[in-house]
Amino acid sequence: MNRQMKILSLRPASILMVAFILSTGLSAQRRVTPATPPDPDKVPTVQKEQRIDPSRLVTTIDAHGNSVTVDTVTGREYVDSALLKAPPKMEYPLFYEATAGINIWDPIMRMLGQKYGIGDIWAELNLHNRYFPYIGVGLGTCTDTPDLQNFTFKSPTAPYFKIGASYNFFYNSNPDYKLQMGLRYGLTRFKWRLEDVTVDEGYWGQPSHYSLPDQSATAGYLEVVFGLKVRIAGPVSLGWSIVYHSMLHESAAPYGKPMYIPGFGKRSASVSGNFSIMYTIPINKKPLPEVEQEKGL
Repeated sequence: MNRQMKILSLRPASILMVAFILSTGLSAQRRVTPATPPDPDKVPTVQKEQRIDPSRLVTTIDAHGNSVTVDTVTGREYVDSALLKAPPKMEYPLFYEATAGINIWDPIMRMLGQKYGIGDIWAELNLHNRYFPYIGVGLGTCTDTPDLQNFTFKSPTAPYFKIGASYNFFYNSNPDYKLQMGLRYGLTRFKWRLEDVTVDEGYWGQPSHYSLPDQSATAGYLEVVFGLKVRIAGPVSLGWSIVYHSMLHESAAPYGKPMYIPGFGKRSASVSGNFSIMYTIPINKKPLPEVEQEKGL
């Protein structure tokens, strides 16, 4: 009886001893099992930053004005997302205004002696006070006898068309003032001729005269426009522009190229100007802030 009680009393201790030996062996086996080191590119960003030596970090400002921390060893950049600048908010609605204008540059220049041009009318749509799709139509003519030349160039009245868009650099400012840059494509079909062409027959002969008959031509050109707009009173504004011209394509010219293109001007002059009187129609008018009203901006 005593022997059986001793055996029973030893069983729990034996069971605990066996369990301890097995757990020790398994843990030892787990410790010696080879493991593949983690891929550095797959380690979470937080863990990477924890392993960075703070002494090698330099804080600078990038091209967008954001605070950037650079690791001087790896060259890696870390941007504080809390300091990222949000894109500028559009202060004006999508469809804000529509403007119609008349360009009186050519009439003014003709009073000063220019021999070509009539004028044009145009319209543009104000989108967010930032983008301005543009369309224009005009008439051009020319009668000119160039200095030191032996002919008179004539081009009857012909239409031209322009389409393009402008960008306003003051898009979040008062819309009564605009600083813009734009691109326009012009297209025209017109006729031209040469009259009173004088040919000198030499010392003993008499000079002869002849005319070149009407020639048809089609031309397309590019305009780069840089200008200002200022409101004068109510819906009326004035605008000044400097225009750079460049020919893009034109039809074949068996007797030479015309010296004048409607809407473009003289072929020899790559720079001209515009002066427009404008009338603006509000579409989704936004009242000016009180501060701007007080300043009269």
